[in-house]
Amino acid sequence: MGLLGTIIGGGLGMLVGGPIGAIIGGALGSNINIKTGTGHPGARTQYQGHTGNSSLQDQQTFMLAMISLAAKVAKADGKVTSDEVRAFDHFLRDNLHMDPQERQVAARIFNEARDSNIPAEEFARQMRQVMGHRQDRLRDLISLLMMIAMADGHFHPAEETMIRSIASNMGLRDADYEAAAAMFNPGHNLSASYSVLGVTDSATDHEVKKAYRNLAREYHPDVLASKGMGEEFQTFAEDKMKSINGAYDEIKKARGM
Repeated sequence: MGLLGTIIGGGLGMLVGGPIGAIIGGALGSNINIKTGTGHPGARTQYQGHTGNSSLQDQQTFMLAMISLAAKVAKADGKVTSDEVRAFDHFLRDNLHMDPQERQVAARIFNEARDSNIPAEEFARQMRQVMGHRQDRLRDLISLLMMIAMADGHFHPAEETMIRSIASNMGLRDADYEAAAAMFNPGHNLSASYSVLGVTDSATDHEVKKAYRNLAREYHPDVLASKGMGEEFQTFAEDKMKSINGAYDEIKKARGM
């Protein structure tokens, strides 16, 4: 059962408030048991931050935020085209390996977020409260939003502006945004390679090697699952590791390591 299946089955055990609670309550209503502290599903309450939630709860939150924010990014230029909707569905199918039933649920969440008047920045600030202690996962969320935005073959300037705003409201720096964006560089770009590893060109060889080893551990499937990303994101992790390996090879070549 995928992450959305656990939500449908009543497995959303965290205290859901704020914009995510509002969107899930509006999209799925009585199909899930959302605890909001105000007596009705989806109420917009203040999220209390990270309080030792389980790995599953972190994974659910990450997935829900990704879908909701993807909808806001798709509408950044004022409309959501059929090509963008189709590209998002293909992303869920091909990159997250969701079955048709889960993609239907994701579509309901996407549509609810798209049509809501809740600004993207509110979702971003909630994610900062929930996962601010995992800035690497927040960077991954930015990478995923870029990937979804580019799935229709275009990266509209309004989409880029919104994703930058989301990153800022999640507490990420410009350097974090650039590190997330560097994943999409075709390679042979030394500056982008340093960004992928999260170091500068002034780093020592030892620091470069240490950064590479840390990232290689970080994107091991077992580590991802325990820190907020479920098995659905395995393809993304594999793509991320290809980017990390390519960046490391580029730096080693330039330095003669």
